Amino acid sequence: MGYVQAKSRHLERDGKPLFLRGFGLGGWLLPEGYMWKLPQACDRPRRIEALIVRLCGEEYAVHFWKRYLDGYITESDIEWIAREGFNCVRLPINARHLDDGTAWPYIDACVTWGKRHGVYVMLDMHGALGGQTGQNIDDCEHDQPELFQNVAYQDALAEHWRQLASRYRDEEMVVGYDLLNEPLPNFFAQYHPLLLPLYRRLAAEIREIDPYHLLVVEGLHWATDFSVFDAMREHPLDSNCMLQFHKYWSEPDVESLRSFIDCAARLNMPLFEGESGENNLDWYAAAFPMYERNGISWSFWSYKKMNCDNSPVTFALPEGWERIQDCANGITISKVEAKGLFDVFLDCLQNSTHNDAVIRALSKRAPICLPAEHFDACAGHSSRQGTAEYRMGEPVRIVFESGKSGKVNFDRNAGQPQPAEENLLVLLDAGEEVRYRFAADVSCRVNVLCRGQGEFCLRAGESTNVNKLGDAWQTLQCIGFPENGALDVCLTCITGEAILEQVCVTPC
Repeated sequence: MGYVQAKSRHLERDGKPLFLRGFGLGGWLLPEGYMWKLPQACDRPRRIEALIVRLCGEEYAVHFWKRYLDGYITESDIEWIAREGFNCVRLPINARHLDDGTAWPYIDACVTWGKRHGVYVMLDMHGALGGQTGQNIDDCEHDQPELFQNVAYQDALAEHWRQLASRYRDEEMVVGYDLLNEPLPNFFAQYHPLLLPLYRRLAAEIREIDPYHLLVVEGLHWATDFSVFDAMREHPLDSNCMLQFHKYWSEPDVESLRSFIDCAARLNMPLFEGESGENNLDWYAAAFPMYERNGISWSFWSYKKMNCDNSPVTFALPEGWERIQDCANGITISKVEAKGLFDVFLDCLQNSTHNDAVIRALSKRAPICLPAEHFDACAGHSSRQGTAEYRMGEPVRIVFESGKSGKVNFDRNAGQPQPAEENLLVLLDAGEEVRYRFAADVSCRVNVLCRGQGEFCLRAGESTNVNKLGDAWQTLQCIGFPENGALDVCLTCITGEAILEQVCVTPC
């Protein structure tokens, strides 16, 4: 076997193309307050740690974090990820816990589990000493990107990557090194010119030790601005390198990815979506298949959170947790009560459950219901003027059911459904069609919610059903038989006009 390599626009291992699909293990080695439903006063690891010490004492805190780290991610998680058909995890690291030694055994364990179950591990420097974002996500102390203000922190970062490279240089299931998570939002733009030189330094430091592993670099401003990479066209960073972007709360269409795709093409480098998620299941079913259609490997964020239905794994809100939430804002309770509540938290953590609907959405696996506008392909001749501003480069009409026009609000960070005012419809004129691909291994019933005038054809695999439409909403049905684990569904307006709202696929 060999190491993962960047070959032009894609990844390879042992001369064979490799496509990464997986999850960011947020909350494990770098817990964020929102994942525990804590208020902003406890939004990052150092503040959560301080809260537990204040309420429970140092001795209990040591006991708590040992149980937490032992239980948050285990080998069973990696085994389940592999069993569900995914092949990669992105492991966020807090540099503070490299220095105190806490993180190393768990990174080692994750790599070992990955080797055992065929799951690649990407090492992600999520929280550099000093902080690279000036926000909670990097566990910074003073809400400043001190990594770029103090060269001592840059020296420390280089040393941490030398340590990581030395330890994992021979691990072929380590897919690569993600040098720095989401550096320098625009409100710290004065430091933007320092990022690429820092990447070059880190690459040089790593290559002195490890000539093998893929280097992964993220753009500016939450990994959404690739302008920092323009200079790499004449002066490449490294011959084995991949570009990473993150995408949240925006249109799940290819137009929104254009700057990333174009930059990767100019630099002849592979492209990786390193974080995307924190939305509802309809958005997932649109975004992640869209990445795959465009040859973009991806990692969902985040794998596990408290009391949610929009991450693959969740654990219950502990009874009485509002008392801890109040303590995060300054009140004090007895040590006995606090320890009891954190013990209940750990018990909940040990009894995590799977949100299977999330997994189905990521792969468009039946059973699933999909808004009609999230098709995989289309053929048409309609103008997009005056329609909803979504998938504007594609020639079928997508309109708001309410009749308004403009951008679509896709910000559903708690997984809530789209509100009625954001509901979209697909309008097909005669001769136009939309196509969908669903994952399925057994025969499926396809239901299409539609109305209009004229004749309409629903084709599922080799089965075809032609119907006349009317003014009232009706559900058209067809039984389809998948091939090679996929069921292709095609909806065609033969005459008149068809208005589509939803497509559902259910195993028979």
